[in-house]
This record gives sequence, C-alpha cells and structure tokens, in this order.
Amino acid sequence: MKFKTPEVQKRFSDLCAMAQTIATEMDVYAREKYNVGLTITATVSTAEEDKELNRVSDTHRTRRAFDIRTGDLPSELVDELCAVFSKKYGRYGAVNTAIPQLIIHKPHGSGPHLHVQLSRKYALKEIDYGKES
Repeated sequence: MKFKTPEVQKRFSDLCAMAQTIATEMDVYAREKYNVGLTITATVSTAEEDKELNRVSDTHRTRRAFDIRTGDLPSELVDELCAVFSKKYGRYGAVNTAIPQLIIHKPHGSGPHLHVQLSRKYALKEIDYGKES
C-alpha cells in the first residue's frame, strides 16, 4: 500500500480498525489480481481541513473513511474493487439514504478516487492534529 503523503500514512493508523482492515484487504486484492498497489490519498481529517475541502460529511473526521486514487488503476480493477468489497463489507457502509453505501465511485472532490466509508457505528473521537502533523 502506498500513501499520497507521509501525513496520510501517519494518520492511517488513526482510522478505525475496520477501515484499516478493508483498505489492507483491497490492497492485497489489487496486488494479487493485477500486480499493482493502491494509493491511499486521504485518511483522517480535521474540521478545518474538511472546511477547506468543502466536505459535507464527517466520515473522515470521525475516522471511518479513506480515499483510494483510481486515475492510475485499470478500470476493471476499480469495478472489481467496488463489486467485491461492496458485497463483502457493504452492510457496514455509511447510511446516506436508507441503504448502507460502502464505496462511492462517482466524480466528487479532487480527482478520480474511491471514497470508502463506514457507518457511524465505527465512528471514533475526532483528533485535533494542530499544526504539527
């Protein structure tokens, strides 16, 4: 597994355990099936960072979401990640409507990526990283 920045890598360990598990399994899948590693572009954020990014959800702040870059991945792999992991872990997804949604894969935010999000059941206390992270 690769990380966009050292900060993203450092904050990966602050994600809830289920998010870490899913990210790791997705990376293993990509390596075994396509011989490519995934790049995690976002993990835990602060309220200030979310405001700068115009995020409306608190999934990153509450340590239950991560993003995976898809622009450099085969489209077949991206489709498989969505299908395989939604089937395996979909019931744990965040509930935006009445149905849990584990993976959001549509144009949103900055660049093509998968937003993987878990339900509030997995929320952890927000972290104020301050200026030093």
